[in-house]
Amino acid sequence: MAATIDSGLFRNPNRDLFVNLAGTKRPAEDDYSYPKQDWWWTGKPPVHGVCPGVNKDGHITSLPLPNCATASRQDILDYFDNTWTLTEVLLSGLQGREVFVRTPWHQLRHPLIFYYGHVACLYINKFRVAGLLKEGVNDYMEQIMETGVDEMSWDDLSKNEMVWPDLREVTEYRRTVYGIVKDVILNGEWEFPIKIDDPAWAIVMGFEHERIHLETSSVLMRELPAHLLTRPAQFPRYHPSAEDGSSSRTVTNEMLDVPATTVQLGKPRDFPSFGWDNEYGSRTVEVQGFKASKFLITNGEFLEFVKAGGYVNRSYWTEAGWQWRTFRNVLFPTFWVPDGPVGLHQYRLRLIYDVVELPLSWPVDCNVHEAKAYCAWKTKIDQPAHPYRLITEGEHNAIRDASTRDLSKGERRDFVMAYDGFSLQNSTDAPYNSNLAYGSQSPVDAMPASSSGFHDVFGNAWHWSEDDFNGLDGFQVTYLYTDFSTPCLDGLHTMILGGSFMSTGDEASVWSRFHFRPHFHQHAGFRMCAGPNEATQLPKQGTNGSSRQVSSEEGASAELVAEQLLLHYGARNDVLPFEDGPSGALNFPVRLAKTVAQWAGRAG
Repeated sequence: MAATIDSGLFRNPNRDLFVNLAGTKRPAEDDYSYPKQDWWWTGKPPVHGVCPGVNKDGHITSLPLPNCATASRQDILDYFDNTWTLTEVLLSGLQGREVFVRTPWHQLRHPLIFYYGHVACLYINKFRVAGLLKEGVNDYMEQIMETGVDEMSWDDLSKNEMVWPDLREVTEYRRTVYGIVKDVILNGEWEFPIKIDDPAWAIVMGFEHERIHLETSSVLMRELPAHLLTRPAQFPRYHPSAEDGSSSRTVTNEMLDVPATTVQLGKPRDFPSFGWDNEYGSRTVEVQGFKASKFLITNGEFLEFVKAGGYVNRSYWTEAGWQWRTFRNVLFPTFWVPDGPVGLHQYRLRLIYDVVELPLSWPVDCNVHEAKAYCAWKTKIDQPAHPYRLITEGEHNAIRDASTRDLSKGERRDFVMAYDGFSLQNSTDAPYNSNLAYGSQSPVDAMPASSSGFHDVFGNAWHWSEDDFNGLDGFQVTYLYTDFSTPCLDGLHTMILGGSFMSTGDEASVWSRFHFRPHFHQHAGFRMCAGPNEATQLPKQGTNGSSRQVSSEEGASAELVAEQLLLHYGARNDVLPFEDGPSGALNFPVRLAKTVAQWAGRAG
């Protein structure tokens, strides 16, 4: 494919309104164009009365997270059908075969064909590990689509040299896998309750793994030119504020005091829902009094930072953040679409499938580097007693609704076990834009405040935190997925908390603790905090993607050491590319050692 302006090569298509809406390349009219044909649906089609979670109006949402102790096999099958069809509804909006294999513009993730097959292949691989299956389906598919991508640095652009199978081959693979999973659910040798060490844990693990990629795939789609996608008729409706003319409305934020408290982290091992290994264990945190913004930071607030030149002022950025910003030449958030000349600061917002007027009352989507730069800028303006920063895990637990700590509620203290997405739209005791209540974000004041006085503690947009991703006391790796958490306990991954509008199942749970590198973009924003609490930090096992501050003197010293190592130990052609170059200083330590040895030999 030729590298056109919207080819997906290196340039964020959201920088160009014309590319998003019209583009220089129209999608091919092939067998994967929208609307998808009946054979596209490899499980249950999204029809009311046929597929669980499809409402009478034809829109699909997420079912509640199942209770692994009291559910029936039919309940588990319904949740599987809901999960499987949610994936196919999301991806049905891709216009044609080429879009499935198009490399993301940033070159840091696989194309969507991988995730289309990956979620299916994990069921087979984990069922085999658990002993639920003896044989695989397609050895080649289950090898090339087994492991996803965790980019090591924002400039690691070497991920996408794979030749992928034919798309129809992947579709038929999914159809076969669907039948196998359904049979294992209904007829497999397993029983309730489903516990962490049971083989059936692989079944519910498959569901929640697929739901993780439901969200990550939606982000990748949000990074494609919008004219290559169509919003599926069955996808959850956007929040009304996306298209009702209220985009210019702003929300006044304020810092609220939170008293000192003690919080207990960690999901009990006997809690009756699936959890990833990092959720289990425990830690008691003494949270000192602090301040936190009542709302997530909004697009309107962040726009002021952009207008003030925040993206070009080095003093607001960490060393790693500035390197990322300059490498990508970033001047505004990744999902903002400029609607006018540079300097006008007039923007629209890219949703998963569409471009709308920038809703100033919605939470801003940004990465850690951008969030910390905003906090530094706002600190300079407000001069608070404590510098502004991101929230810590302990603080996030402290501002949660009291119901999440009410043991008398049993499993219902985790709201995602009690409500499907549609029910959350009008819930008074779980006021969250979560579990696909809507197909977009919403104003930060659209949902009622929790008992703590804060809005969107869960849902709408993930909270970037100050904490490195870390294991709790008593953390144990599950034999079914030994490399889910451990590769990321490296001090280079930042914890995200609270879930987003796209988070479903375990991702939306009060127990969820997920993580991404600080330059990564997700449906994620931040809540500004100030106070003496410290985050959990791990030793840095490398530097790429690290958000730690590095002084200019330290950077210069490292560069000097690298130059000297190259000079004294490098190959001649690397040090002196010209034959007649001065060679007197080459290999000085080696020549010095030889001289010392010679003189020592002469001296006996």
